[in-house]
Amino acid sequence: MKNQTLKLYGLTIEQINAELENLNIDKKQVKTYVKEKYLDAFLYVEQKKDEEVFVKELARIVSNFSKYIYADRDISLYEKLHEVLEIRKKTICLMEQATGGIITSNLLAFDGAEKIVKASYVMPSIKAMIDHFDLNPFKLTANHGVCGEIAFDIASHIRSRIPANFYVVCLSSLAEGNELYYNGNMISYIAIGSELGVKIFKIEANSKKRDFMNQVAKTICFKLINMLK
Repeated sequence: MKNQTLKLYGLTIEQINAELENLNIDKKQVKTYVKEKYLDAFLYVEQKKDEEVFVKELARIVSNFSKYIYADRDISLYEKLHEVLEIRKKTICLMEQATGGIITSNLLAFDGAEKIVKASYVMPSIKAMIDHFDLNPFKLTANHGVCGEIAFDIASHIRSRIPANFYVVCLSSLAEGNELYYNGNMISYIAIGSELGVKIFKIEANSKKRDFMNQVAKTICFKLINMLK
């Protein structure tokens, strides 16, 4: 009997179940289990009878979820990110305001991470970011606080001082001194810099602070893993 584990990120359990239903998987041949937390899912496909049918069913599942699969075994996003950074011989610098150092602390739990993580900053307030990264206060005033442009400026500042392959900055509307009210939603502005340029994106959610921080951290890991493929 064979089985296959797939780790997915970015879909709710309702979306996963809907996709599996659309695939019309033969329940006699394949059984699935889905666990979800912070959009990080565990999909277990088990062979029940004929191996040929199992292989075909599995191929359909993998094809359908290909954009969301980050591993073919039970491994966390942080461990997978560390693994691909190590395999690709890439280094990273981080400035975590929105995630409070979650990404760095998880990466540093693995052997050899000190060769991968070149620097890490945690700046909880607007003032700390202005003072340390020599930011233009007018940009913060004009944008009523943190924004994608500020994330870009910080990534550029770090890049000019510390050599690395990737520069990650994650800011949040929760930063102390942020002026803009977001109608109850938390927003994070992310900048990921590499030799290919800087990618800017935004995450918005109405959830508990800890859940939001974990969602931002895992989204960053997932995007980095895909960039390293």
